[in-house]
Amino acid sequence: MIAILLSGEHPSIPYSEVRAILNGENIKFIEVNKFNQLMIIEADEIVCEVLRRRGAYIIEGGKLILHSEPSIESIIKEGQKIDWSFLKGKSFGVRIARIKGFWREISSMEIERILGDIIKKSSDSKVNLRDPDVWIKGVITDGGIFLYECNFEVDRKSFYRRRPRKRPFFHPGVLDVKLSRAFVNLCRIKEGEKFLDPFCGTGGFLIEAAMMGFEVYGIDLDRRMVLGARRNLDYYGLKAELILGDAKHLPISEIDGIATDPPYGRGTSTKGRDVKTILSEFLEEAHEVLKSGRYICIAAPRELKLQELAKLKGYKIEESHEMRVHKSLTRSIVVVKKLEC
Repeated sequence: MIAILLSGEHPSIPYSEVRAILNGENIKFIEVNKFNQLMIIEADEIVCEVLRRRGAYIIEGGKLILHSEPSIESIIKEGQKIDWSFLKGKSFGVRIARIKGFWREISSMEIERILGDIIKKSSDSKVNLRDPDVWIKGVITDGGIFLYECNFEVDRKSFYRRRPRKRPFFHPGVLDVKLSRAFVNLCRIKEGEKFLDPFCGTGGFLIEAAMMGFEVYGIDLDRRMVLGARRNLDYYGLKAELILGDAKHLPISEIDGIATDPPYGRGTSTKGRDVKTILSEFLEEAHEVLKSGRYICIAAPRELKLQELAKLKGYKIEESHEMRVHKSLTRSIVVVKKLEC
């Protein structure tokens, strides 16, 4: 089994992102359980590389080693049952993270010390807390204490390095990098497939999609945005086809996945058009160009009732999430599926 440590930045999107990535990549898995910022799945270890390469709200993970009740006695008992011989001849380090204050009566440092002693006695391995051959990571969460061999880590510093304000072309109101990547992942496509953002703006979704190896198309009604998106893509050495056009008349077809954040917030322009009309016309047009059985991840203000609008246009609601932006705007993030013809 694989343990996956998730970001606590949103209560539901991180779990959905894991499922969407693996479904998009056609990787079989069984969701065994989920806890606060932790997901346990049964799958081949190939999932570790896929999640490392694609994850936004995923932190790290690896092969599950131990699950213990939150007590020192249980940790010692379960730790002594483990065959630690896989560490023989390797250095190791133990690190325990506490999620949101669970089980404060247990010291994470004490757990690290106890497990370190057990492992040394069982495997003759050496402790190295700077750069070990193997990190043994643990999480204290609502389901108890989970220990896993850390087989992958997402490069979260890379999100900071390519934050929107660092790009050559910036416009207020754009989504942050992690959320942009999560949107793309939620539309469930894989490398080589055709991705579309029909309201591409400064190109945030296009950048993330191109970095994951998709065939990328971006459309915007504003020439300045199209030119700015091109500058941003060129800055990262990425390729995408950019089109000056209207989302209600999409010039491409046979699209595998769509992720988009239409204009509706402060600092955005709708060219005088009503936001609900824009969404309605786009969903109708997207139904013509999206392949059957494929997905759209789209956002809109909660009061527009995007789910109801999508149902009227013939889509199945796959999932929805809410995200508060500021006191006057709560964003609905909805994933819809075009039903099989």
